[in-house]
Amino acid sequence: MTPEQKSFQAALAERLRQRARTMLAGETQVLKQLAQARTEILTILAGLPSDYQQWQLSLLVGQITEVLDGATGRAGALFDTTARDIWQQGEDFIDKPLAVIGRAVELQLPLLDTRVLTAMRSFGQLRLKDVGREATSKIGAQLSQVTIGARPVQDAVRAIQAQLAGPTPVRATTIVRTEVGRVFAVASEDRLEQAADLVPELQKQWRRSGKIHSRWTHDLMDGQVVGARESFKVPNPGGGFDMMKCPHDPQAPAEQVINCGCVALPTMKGWQVMTPGAKPFTKKELQLDGRKAALDQAAKRAGRRREGG
Repeated sequence: MTPEQKSFQAALAERLRQRARTMLAGETQVLKQLAQARTEILTILAGLPSDYQQWQLSLLVGQITEVLDGATGRAGALFDTTARDIWQQGEDFIDKPLAVIGRAVELQLPLLDTRVLTAMRSFGQLRLKDVGREATSKIGAQLSQVTIGARPVQDAVRAIQAQLAGPTPVRATTIVRTEVGRVFAVASEDRLEQAADLVPELQKQWRRSGKIHSRWTHDLMDGQVVGARESFKVPNPGGGFDMMKCPHDPQAPAEQVINCGCVALPTMKGWQVMTPGAKPFTKKELQLDGRKAALDQAAKRAGRRREGG
C-alpha cells in the first residue's frame, strides 16, 4: 500500500470513528429522555390509590400522554440535531480523505440537496412520536383493565414498567440508529457521485458491520467493489440479485436497512484495498453465530474469503 493510500485510509478511519461517536451520542440522548419519562410515569402511578374505582382514567392517561409527548418531542429535537451533524459528516467522508491525497474537491462541488435531509429529519421525528403514541396506547389498555376490575393495580404497574423499560426504548433506539445511519449513507453516496465528475477513478466498497447477528446477505456482500455511480448486488434468497446504491438505500426494502451497520467506503480504481475481498469473521462471530460459521466455510471453499477468521 502506497503512502498516499495509507493517508487516505487513515483519514477514512478517523471519519468512521467520528460517525460512531455521533451515532452513539444520539442514541444515548434519546434513551435518556425516555428513561426520564419512565421515572415520571412510575412516580405518577405510585401515587395512585389501590382501589381501582377511585381512578380517573381519562385524567391519568392524559398525564401519561403529556409526559410521553414531551419526551418524544425532545427526543425528536435531539435526533434532528444529530441528523444535521451526521449529514455534514457524510459529505466530509468523501471530501476530507480526497483532500489528504491532493484531490481537493470540496470547493469545486455544489452543496448537497438539503431537501433530502429535510425529508429524512421530518420522517425520523414522526417515527419517534409514534413510539410515544404506541406506548400511551398500551399503557391505556393496561389501565382500562384495572378500571373494569379485570386485573390488579400492581399487575398493571408491572406491565407498564416492563413496557417502558423494554419495547419502547428498544424501538426508539432502532429508529435513531437506522435513520441516522441512512442520513450518513445518503449524504456520502450523493457526495461520492458528485466527486466522480472530478475524480473519475473513484469507486466504493461495501463493508459489513461486524455485528454478531448481522444479515447473511450483507455478510456475503462484504468486500464488493463497484463504480461510484453503480449499485451493489444483494443476494436474493429467491434467486438472482437485488440492487442497492449504498447501505441504508432509501429505495431498499425495510428488511435490508433496519439496524444495518454496514458502510460504503470510497476507494480508487487500481488501489489495493485494506482488506481485499471479504473480511474474515472474528472468532467471536464464528462461535456465537452458527450461520456465519457455515457461510465462512462455504466462502472459503469458493475462494471468496481468506483464512484467518
